[in-house]
Order: sequence, then C-alpha cells, then structure tokens
Amino acid sequence: MENAGRRDITSQAEETSAVELSHNLTTVTTEIKAYQSIGGQAIFEIGRRLKWVKENDLVHGEFGKWLESIDIKPRQAQRFIKIANEFSNTTTSSYLGMNVLYEIATMPPEERDNPQQLDSGENKKPDEMTVRELRETKRKLAAAYSENMANQTLLTQADKKAQKLQAQVTKLQQRDPDIKQVEVEPADYQDTKADLKAANEKIADLQKLVDDAVEDHNQRLAYELELEKAKADQEEIKADLNDLEVKRQNMLKQNAQIREVQKMVKSINELLDNFAMLRNRLDTTMLPDESSLVQGLTEMADKLIENGQVLHDDLAHPYRG
Repeated sequence: MENAGRRDITSQAEETSAVELSHNLTTVTTEIKAYQSIGGQAIFEIGRRLKWVKENDLVHGEFGKWLESIDIKPRQAQRFIKIANEFSNTTTSSYLGMNVLYEIATMPPEERDNPQQLDSGENKKPDEMTVRELRETKRKLAAAYSENMANQTLLTQADKKAQKLQAQVTKLQQRDPDIKQVEVEPADYQDTKADLKAANEKIADLQKLVDDAVEDHNQRLAYELELEKAKADQEEIKADLNDLEVKRQNMLKQNAQIREVQKMVKSINELLDNFAMLRNRLDTTMLPDESSLVQGLTEMADKLIENGQVLHDDLAHPYRG
C-alpha cells in the first residue's frame, strides 16, 4: 500500500514541479521518501520540500531531529536546498547527480552554460564535467576573478599617479613660456631643465615601483590561492572522514547485532530440538482432557507459531525506514 502511494507521488512530481506543498509534516515526509526512491530526478523536488519545511517551521524547531528521522544529514540537506534555490526546474539537469548539481549551483550563474578549458586541454560545459573537473574549473574562475580585481586596482592607482605626474610636468613646462622668444637664457632656465629631468626620473622610478608592486601582488595572490586550495582539500577530507566514521559506527552496531542474533539463534535451535524431542516422546492420548498441562502445551505451540510467522514476515519484507 505504501509503495502504491509512492508511485502516485512520483507521477505527480514528473507532471509538474510547481505543485503546492502541504503543511502536513507526514505528507511532506512521505513525498521526500518517494523522491529519494527515484534518484537524481528528485533532487530538485527534495530540496524544495526541505526548504518548505524549514522556512515554515513545520517541525516546530526540531528540523535537525526530523532530518535524522528521514536519514538525511544536515550537510546533505543544505546541498539539496542550494540546488533548489539555484535551479528553477529539473528538466535540463534531471540526469545529473547530487554532487555535480551542487558544484554547478555554486558556480557564478553566468558561467554555468559556458564551455571551460580543463587542465587536460579539453573544453567542456559544466553539465558534462565530473565533480573533480567542476572543482578545478571553479578554482580557476575564482583565481581569474581575484587577479582581474587586483590588476584593476593597480591600474587605477597607476593611472592616478600618472595623472598627478603629468600635471606636475605640465606645470613645470608652463614655467618657461618665453624661452624661445629671447636670446638671453633666463636665470631659471637651468633650474627648470633640471626640474623636468628630475620629474622624468621620478616618473620612471614610480613606474618601476608600480611594476614591482604588480609582480609582488601576483606572487602573493598565487600563494593565497594555493592556501585556499589546501584549505578546501582539508575540509573535503575532514567531511569524508566524518562520513567514514559514521559508516564505521554503523558497521560496529551491525556486527554487534549479528553476534547477538547468532547467540539467540543457537538458543532457539536448542529449544526447537527439545520441542522436537517432546513431540516425538509425547503420547497426547495419555494426557487428561482440559488439563492445565494440555492447556500450557497448546499455548506454547500457539506462541511458537505466532512468533515464527511474525519473524518470517519481517525477514521477507524488512522495514528500511
């Protein structure tokens, strides 16, 4: 019955992504589980519903606990919501996985459809790249943006200095307007000439300072980018280690459960052996009708049948949450 309900929800999701969301937490929870079952095509819809539950406080301040109840980690929920915020629908990206969609969602919007050149020399659009290639592209875009901003700042500063120096040169040139009209050299001619030479030398010195500053900035920028890359790699490794620790803990719990069940199975087998011996040795015709012993044996047999059927059903149809 539950599977049939999930199929109905899946059909509705494929028809439209603009369906009005429910204020009933049970309904939203069932819908999210249904979208989890159909994979990548449901990422956008899961993100919409997670955002809806969080923004409307349908779980009354217990968003984190609710995420645990539907087996979604907070980090995963943030990625689902980011993808839902950045993509208006799933038609163009329904075949992409969660990690690829998240990397594209965190790219500058104007670059999401543009081909990019990779270190391998290939040109690919973001929806054709792997997760590693997307991260490589994002680092290059960030580095190019930072370098462009730094160069723009240096050029602006150099332009201001050049304008100031040009004003000084013009002022110095205007100090000797009549040199060509007199045969006698003015008293301040040599001083003016020396001032012009000094101004030109100053311009050359300032230009060298600007060039050195640009080179120094580029070197510092490259160093900072390497630090950012190392930091990003450390964060990724840390997140992977956390996920591995969770898996390890789950495996320890599973192993403990298996050992416990093995012990219980052994005890139950011994009980069944004794029960078989009782069945083989017991002559029911020798027992008085309606006696407490007959009643006790009957109740014991009923319990064995009932609990055996329940265990059989649980093993045939395990509940996975």
